[in-house]
Amino acid sequence: MAIAHDTPPTTIDGASRRGSRKMGILPFIGVILFAVASIPILQDPAGDWQRQLLENGVVYLIGWAGIGAGISHIFFARKTSASIGWAPSPFETEVGFANLAMGIAGVMAAGQPPAFWLALIVVSSIFRIGCGIGHIRQIIQDRNFAPNNTSVLLINFGVPAFLVLGYLAWA
Repeated sequence: MAIAHDTPPTTIDGASRRGSRKMGILPFIGVILFAVASIPILQDPAGDWQRQLLENGVVYLIGWAGIGAGISHIFFARKTSASIGWAPSPFETEVGFANLAMGIAGVMAAGQPPAFWLALIVVSSIFRIGCGIGHIRQIIQDRNFAPNNTSVLLINFGVPAFLVLGYLAWA
């Protein structure tokens, strides 16, 4: 069941939309941290900056993003569901632990060889693209235009594209 964009300022479970909007930052925490960590690399591109950028991508765009998503889906499930436009579901805990597992592996990727990164890139990309397809289906079938059902599409498709292309070009 989706939330239409003309609904009052409460969600399916009665939670405030204001609280749900605050949850909107967690899917982007990896992108934010990646951008901040990349500034010094891009300001002084001497050396192996492409490989450093790719490693940061794995650590932040998979690692910290997965930890943030895992925390939000496990510990703040009702607000997270509401921000996506979904009714709460026990499957959200499973999605949370999948995100958390990829996130921990992504943080562990720091200092590991590129073959380790590739395995994480493949797993994360399949998961994210599958989630992105599900979000698009929600938009088309249920007209679900909730903030975290639509804005997350950039991450669902952009991050895998960046990491796969970066790996092919730089690893």
